[in-house]
Amino acid sequence: MIKYSLVMRGEPRHPERPKRAFASAQCIKTLSLEEVARHIRAHGCAYSTGDFIAITKMLAEATAKLLKEGYQVELDDLGKFYITLGCEGAESMEAFQPDRHIKEVRVNWAPGEAFGNMREGVNFEENLKRHTERKLLRAERNGDSILEL
Repeated sequence: MIKYSLVMRGEPRHPERPKRAFASAQCIKTLSLEEVARHIRAHGCAYSTGDFIAITKMLAEATAKLLKEGYQVELDDLGKFYITLGCEGAESMEAFQPDRHIKEVRVNWAPGEAFGNMREGVNFEENLKRHTERKLLRAERNGDSILEL
């Protein structure tokens, strides 16, 4: 079950257009690597929780190292990891200096088959608690003594 809250958003490029309602996914909780390892172990994995954590950490370290060496890393159903650069433009190709013009290295992820059609088989439920909290804060800011839910 994916919970969501509704938000009104405008288009920054077209501020004259009316805002529209969009769903924003809500997270129940962030799971640690250990919690994911225990979940996998509980569902029939032959490896111990410690083995899974060690393998995952080694995979992360190796992936980061290989990306820094210029490789793309394809991890089958998990997906592909690759680098893009955030740059400031130079006046010309001759004037470009990587230490000055490259501002950040971004790691991107292209989902693999395991993440195929995430919409399929998912149920959605509006997180009314979040909606109510937002209304309560707004009423409090405005000094309203009555809150209409």
